Amino acid sequence: MILTVCRPGHEDMAIEASDRATIMEALALGGLHLDAPCGGRGRCGKCLVKASGRLEPPGEREAGLLEGHEGYRLACLARCAGDASVGLAAESLFKAVKGLGWSAPYSLDPPIRLLAVPERGRQDQRSLSELMGLEAGRRQALESIGALEADRAAAHVLACHGEILAAFPAGQEAPATLAAALDLGTTGLSVAVLDLAGREIVAMGTALNPQTAIGADVISRITSAAQSAEDLRGLQDLVLDGLRDLVASAVGQPTARTISGAVISGNTTMLHLLAGVNPKSLAQAPYRPIFTGALDVSWLAPRLGLAGHAMVTTTPSISAFVGGDITSGMLAIKLAERPGTRMFIDIGTNGEIVLSRGGRLVATSCAAGPALEGMNIACGTRAVTGAVDGFRLGPGLAPAFTTIGQAPAIGLCGSGLIDVCAELVKAGLISRTGKMVQGPGSPPELRDGRYHLTDSVFLGQKDVRQVQLAKGAIAAAMRMLLERLGLSMADLDEVIVAGSFGFHLRAESLSDIGLIPGGYRGPVTFVGNSSLAGAARLLLDRTARDEIGRLPGQVEVIELAFDPRFQETFLAELGF
Repeated sequence: MILTVCRPGHEDMAIEASDRATIMEALALGGLHLDAPCGGRGRCGKCLVKASGRLEPPGEREAGLLEGHEGYRLACLARCAGDASVGLAAESLFKAVKGLGWSAPYSLDPPIRLLAVPERGRQDQRSLSELMGLEAGRRQALESIGALEADRAAAHVLACHGEILAAFPAGQEAPATLAAALDLGTTGLSVAVLDLAGREIVAMGTALNPQTAIGADVISRITSAAQSAEDLRGLQDLVLDGLRDLVASAVGQPTARTISGAVISGNTTMLHLLAGVNPKSLAQAPYRPIFTGALDVSWLAPRLGLAGHAMVTTTPSISAFVGGDITSGMLAIKLAERPGTRMFIDIGTNGEIVLSRGGRLVATSCAAGPALEGMNIACGTRAVTGAVDGFRLGPGLAPAFTTIGQAPAIGLCGSGLIDVCAELVKAGLISRTGKMVQGPGSPPELRDGRYHLTDSVFLGQKDVRQVQLAKGAIAAAMRMLLERLGLSMADLDEVIVAGSFGFHLRAESLSDIGLIPGGYRGPVTFVGNSSLAGAARLLLDRTARDEIGRLPGQVEVIELAFDPRFQETFLAELGF
């Protein structure tokens, strides 16, 4: 179903919405976020939109809030029942960038804020922290307060979750309240720099995780880190330098030094290596992490090139292989609050899957490998300018492809790789067993055991095998997780796909290669980098810290490594 969006001064936008999606959820898929002070919970009545078309009739709560507003609906409660249209006022929208990943609506109330210091009389002996009703336990905060307090010159304090981070003197320009959301992936790094006062994204960037030079997957890095304290420090240095360079390239080094807060989301192994904690126990039965809770790693701020007073925290993990990236994604899409039976899949080097059913959350993981992120592929690349991100075969098997930035093709990123495989499978140029089929009637692009998009960009037989291994692992994990709960693919109401693919994947391609196992007939929703989106929410919504803190205790983890049937199921899912 299509939701048509009309905005003053803009061309109409058409958004493809899933069945029974709220108007607010559909708008967010298009990168449009409404002002919703209650966080989209149907309490404040502020998200009024002019709406028409096929919408479910208002329920009792919505009807009560709509009195006197004929022709309007509440975007957070009105659900699509078919094609519909909405009219939006420009001032009702927050600035949004689609590359951040999709988030369910939430209240914008950043925990990091700049506060003015009230006047004090000469007889007032209260400390600055007492005067402000805030804690001041950090060394950097105490030093900055001490440098000013003798002269009673503090004019502003920067605070986060009730704690002073720094004090600034009178006469000095108040600092910008910038913060960085960081996604620490096994293969790639991503950053979104946020202006908390302006509530907008000011810069974004991606880079290759420099630890890939040590190994493509988490097991190889755990093995390396376990060799010696020096090797562990080397891996930590690599990722700290990579994150620092990424932030600096996104906003410039001088600006990076003014960033006052950061949230780093990543899988359990990556967060151990970030903190310099030996992850050896993650690779040995019974696979126990050293920590799972959110860490305060503010001592790393100078290494990351941020302000010395910056508050830097990580997202909490759930288990050894269900990490902080999945809790961050669950926070972003509010998985625990969604009705029905829904499967959330974060496709990365480590595939993490959460099944939500009637308030119950069950998770598992599998080693998918880096192929679907463009690694271990002959012409593979990350999702950068020039990467092939879409592919079709037209009449007569004529190929057509798109690239990021419409630049000359330099390689295949994950979405392009899946598209090429899917189209060649449908055309019979790749057999169900994964073998390239070359004969007298083959198109000229298929030659020497390779399918050429250009002379220098091609898909080879070994690449197809890498895709099979990745998709086989994910499909087997999905099927076994459902079986543990006595369910099948037909019982799912929605499959939600996250990962660095962003919004470029086609549901049809995932089904054609069998990454989504047969039997599923529902919608596939792509939410982009939900790990990064969840990290951003933690910087923009003060209530999110408690919400994400509760998630690990709500999730039941199933370790497929202990199940002797996994190998059998994996082999069965290798075919296209």
